[in-house]
Amino acid sequence: MPAKIVIVTYSEIALKSAPVRRLMEKRLTQNIRTMHRLHGVSNISIQKTRGRIFIKTPDPAQTILVTSRIFGVNSVIPAIKTTTTMEELAQTATEFASQVLHNGETFAVRARRVGEHPYTSMDLERTIGARILDSLQERGVKVKLSNPDRTIYVEAREDAGYVYSEVISGPGGLPLGSQGKVVALLSGGVDSATASWLMMKRGAYVVPLYLSTTPYGDEKCSQRVLNVAKFLRSYVPSNKYFLYVASHGQNLSEIIKHCPRKLTCVLCKRMMYRIACKLAELKGAKAIVSGESLGQVASQTLANLYVLDAASTMPIFRPLIGMDKNEIENMAKKIGFHQIAAIKIKPCGAAPFKPATKANLDQVEDVEETLKIEELVNTTIKGIQKIKF
Repeated sequence: MPAKIVIVTYSEIALKSAPVRRLMEKRLTQNIRTMHRLHGVSNISIQKTRGRIFIKTPDPAQTILVTSRIFGVNSVIPAIKTTTTMEELAQTATEFASQVLHNGETFAVRARRVGEHPYTSMDLERTIGARILDSLQERGVKVKLSNPDRTIYVEAREDAGYVYSEVISGPGGLPLGSQGKVVALLSGGVDSATASWLMMKRGAYVVPLYLSTTPYGDEKCSQRVLNVAKFLRSYVPSNKYFLYVASHGQNLSEIIKHCPRKLTCVLCKRMMYRIACKLAELKGAKAIVSGESLGQVASQTLANLYVLDAASTMPIFRPLIGMDKNEIENMAKKIGFHQIAAIKIKPCGAAPFKPATKANLDQVEDVEETLKIEELVNTTIKGIQKIKF
């Protein structure tokens, strides 16, 4: 009896060495199971082959939704499972075609074999195509090998056959958590959200840190960052996920009070990096993630980025560094969170009229001598609040 099944494909993992591939496949299957539990789907059965994972599920629709948001998944395929005999494959494909082909539509059959079988892929395509034409002739369906309305895929693998027509894209990348942990400076804007998502796609577990600049920042910033964190959480296969929120307004007040105004933005960001590094040490993270793009704003010139890096004790990853604003906006739209991250907010009230675009590191470090940096960082860390999603 044909059974509904969901096939998960991955690409990059399959290219790894055998030991690394096994570890990543294990991580991916663990993430799949965890995400199903989080969405209330139990009793799934997983079978692995190289390049593919087969999921037997009591709720195919929910499984499709869940797996299409798991990093490491290249595509999700709802399929019908059958045997590998020509007759069973043809019968299953014909019954499937009757459900998906409508009057006057064109179709093509694409077959693929894995292992030894007493027929070729061409044999499958011709036999099944002819059977479908004969069975659905009253609907006026026609074969069209180039750009058909519907492509029916038939796979004959070593121990089972599969029929499907829909291939749903996943996010790709590497399984979340396979590349360790990082702390991301999350403002809730498009840039930091996109940078965080891209690091998650590369397998890094992202710990989001929001440094509130109240009373200098727009009140809408807090709600915006909550919305973005909620979106990112939908990709995280973990029972616990927290947004870390710290008050940065007092630090900014100290900077404005004691330091040259043109250096406010650079000093503010250096302080943010220090706080992020401290949190990273506490959480076992190995790097900091920022949404900076070269030359986009005053604090992101090459000279200023050099000065910013000097304040960090950890590597700083900037996934957007070579992208312009339009490219970042388009990527955010493709990912799906542009609407919530692009909410217009007022400019920071602490920003100087003429910010330094070429800060000098020696001068900046001299100026910072007037600040009780370690005390400010430790106070900020102690006051961090965790919001669970």
